[in-house]
Amino acid sequence: MAIRRLSLREQVRDELVGWLASGRLAPGQRLEEEKLSRALGVSRTPVREALTSLVADGLVVAEAHRGFRVPGLSADRVRDLFPVAGALEALALRLSGHGAQALAAPLREINAHLAAEHLSPRQRQELDRRWHATLVSRNPNREAAALLERVRDRLAPYGGSWEGPAAEVEASRSEHERIAELLGSGRVEEAAEAVLRHWVRAARPVAAWAERAGET
Repeated sequence: MAIRRLSLREQVRDELVGWLASGRLAPGQRLEEEKLSRALGVSRTPVREALTSLVADGLVVAEAHRGFRVPGLSADRVRDLFPVAGALEALALRLSGHGAQALAAPLREINAHLAAEHLSPRQRQELDRRWHATLVSRNPNREAAALLERVRDRLAPYGGSWEGPAAEVEASRSEHERIAELLGSGRVEEAAEAVLRHWVRAARPVAAWAERAGET
């Protein structure tokens, strides 16, 4: 896998996406370039460039004469993006070919950690991110990988949904386990179909969480 050489703008962008995922930048919050530049230890120019790039992905809103702000959560956005993420992951898995079978063991290992009861929502979110990153780690198609990364970025603000009921966490874990089982037995096509179903099902509770969060 090629090592990415990130520009300062890209580094700032990645950091801001992480802040959106963690809730450090909350829905409705106004984003002041000067404060962000101080927090990040960079000049305002890469901050402005990063914010502008986030506008294109709908993660930040630009308002005339008022600067930037974080948009509110949107259940419709979840319903639109989750199936897209699932389709791209399924494609990436298919393109991985027979090498995908070797992913079963690391996927099971990550999924086992997700069962721990003491985990915070943030820790569950990070384990889920690692699981999905591992799932597509053998994809050789850089364009598909770039598209998937962009969709994942757009979903960053919805990580708070891991605060949901234990039953939802267990549903995801169970689906993860089934996908790993299919891969371990070399049934890559069935695993890809299960990946898409996993994302489509997960859209419902996350969209419901977004609606509830938007009301508070």
